[in-house]
Amino acid sequence: MIDIALLSCNRCRITMRAIIELHKRTTTPHRLIVLDNGSEDGSPAILEELHRQGLICRLELADENRGVHWGHNRLLEMVESPLYICTDNDLVPQAPVRGEDWIVQLLKLLALNEDYAAIACRPHILIGQGGGLFDDAPAVKEMGHIGAHLRLMRTEVVREVGGWRKDVRPSRNDEEKWICGRLRKAGWKVGYARDVRCIHLFGKSDLGEDGWGYPAGSTHGHRDVWPPVDCFAWYKRDIDWETCK
Repeated sequence: MIDIALLSCNRCRITMRAIIELHKRTTTPHRLIVLDNGSEDGSPAILEELHRQGLICRLELADENRGVHWGHNRLLEMVESPLYICTDNDLVPQAPVRGEDWIVQLLKLLALNEDYAAIACRPHILIGQGGGLFDDAPAVKEMGHIGAHLRLMRTEVVREVGGWRKDVRPSRNDEEKWICGRLRKAGWKVGYARDVRCIHLFGKSDLGEDGWGYPAGSTHGHRDVWPPVDCFAWYKRDIDWETCK
């Protein structure tokens, strides 16, 4: 059993579909933990229904947005498995390949790469990187920092380095650079899996007027609709929705 720790804030329709697709595409026994970080768009009611349906194993609803650092630290406190998946509310993994789902593939990579503290799925678009990043890359592409793209992490290592910043501001605040920087400073590597893929459903900007998360009806980045029609035009990139390739 492996824990999947998902941090959510607004974008209720994207969040709902991401959780449903996660459930459909994951065959490895897992426990989905969801922390809603003060959503104001109806997300809590939707998450409570998914909890009742059994798609969410543990749900916590924060009364206000305390920021991503606080959210990931709180989720870390709830994790029980020695390895866990750290993710946001807009990631969808690829469908099982040759009978092995994405978690099995990540677990094998982490076992083969004992010097890595975290390995994330390869997103269909990696912000700030050229399209040839993974051309001729090894099975795990080492990076200075990696996003929460269904990121497999060593639980105790993350705890040993102190987790995320003790910050309760409702904003992004470079949380990925922070945690990966701490891991690397402690002598660990972080990287992306070349062949384990996911689709990242956000658009051109992940920073709304509220600092983090999309308010209801937002038009910046992408509209909170399904399918995600304005998400770096993934439908124009020959991506097969059923495999995320």
